[in-house]
Amino acid sequence: MKSRFINEELARNLLTKYGSPLYVYDEVILREMANKVSHFLDGHNIRYKCHYAVKANSNPHLLKIMKEEGLFVDSMSPGELAMVEMAGFTNKEILYVCNNISAEEMKLVADKNILMVFDSISQIETFGKLYPDSDIMVRINPGVLGVGHSKHVVTSGEKTKFGISEDLFEELKQVVSKYNLNIIGLHQHLGSLFLDDKIDDYINGVKKLLELAHSFKDLKIIDLGGGFGISYQPDGKELDLDLLNSKLVPLLREFLKSYGDVEFIFEPGRIVVAESCILLGTVTAAKENMGTSYIGTDIGMGIIERPSRYESYHHIEVLNGSNNYINATVVGNVCESCDVLGEDREINTPSIGDPIAVYDAGAYGFSMSSNYTSRTRPAEILLGNGVEKPIREAETLEDLLGKITQPY
Repeated sequence: MKSRFINEELARNLLTKYGSPLYVYDEVILREMANKVSHFLDGHNIRYKCHYAVKANSNPHLLKIMKEEGLFVDSMSPGELAMVEMAGFTNKEILYVCNNISAEEMKLVADKNILMVFDSISQIETFGKLYPDSDIMVRINPGVLGVGHSKHVVTSGEKTKFGISEDLFEELKQVVSKYNLNIIGLHQHLGSLFLDDKIDDYINGVKKLLELAHSFKDLKIIDLGGGFGISYQPDGKELDLDLLNSKLVPLLREFLKSYGDVEFIFEPGRIVVAESCILLGTVTAAKENMGTSYIGTDIGMGIIERPSRYESYHHIEVLNGSNNYINATVVGNVCESCDVLGEDREINTPSIGDPIAVYDAGAYGFSMSSNYTSRTRPAEILLGNGVEKPIREAETLEDLLGKITQPY
């Protein structure tokens, strides 16, 4: 866990200056991880790119840093596209990996000459009517069981909405031929967050997609997805990229030898940005209720949704210098029983007003935040070279009400 870069004094100062809660990023950690991931397969004489999945965190200030460190991007909505363009990415550096989009959205992307990945035959037909004679990529469901920290982020195998299965390849080719479309690439994504113990599951998916690729001629790109994970545990180990390479490289070389030259794409999202961020908040209440101690905070499920949606673990500390600890459940300020940041945690004995830190909050933290219960979303701050740089202002009530028409 890299994200212990804030002490009590700095936390109190930042919360006083920018408000509570507050997302705080460390530029050094972000650059280190972006650079490490963008070059993870160097030295093997294999053509590849790493496309950061923008949905993990779409702040243009952070995206600009990732671009500087060698990453490309995957976008999946007009808003994400606007964010990456603001960060300086060009159309050739963007892949649009979409799911069930409208014809209007297709036009928006195609008119920018950005390559699109389609994951259903009906979507390809819609696109073909609008843009015959075009290059496309196709998302394949390889049929192997996906990988992920929750069933909600497993994106391969049976009972998932993603991709085109092998039994539909003939129908796919008929539709492609009908509109003279050119499949220049295949894509798959097994899920989000795998570590060393799931590398073999990822490799099985790679093997299957490379096998299916032989059903298509003249491919230029094969996107092997990603889901590269972090442990989130304070003493957890990072994903061993050297171990992943040792299993990947022989497969890729064997495929290139039998198929011919292609460029591989990988999609490392979470691993790039997660550890660079601490979500700061404030202890607002403490109580015991029927034998359970609760620490109440201003970090509700609208500020960070992962714990309530996925029952995901984030390490949490009260920043008060106390060496006394209690077992407590840390909760937010939303009237929902699932508004829990962490259950039964050993944590510093708090006082009201103490800063509290939720670590590894950079991926799917702010990007999944909302105005649920009509609360405003917090500011984002980037720390680097001793400088505090606001990269998103906190929302105000005026922002919240600004698009609402007057009742009458």
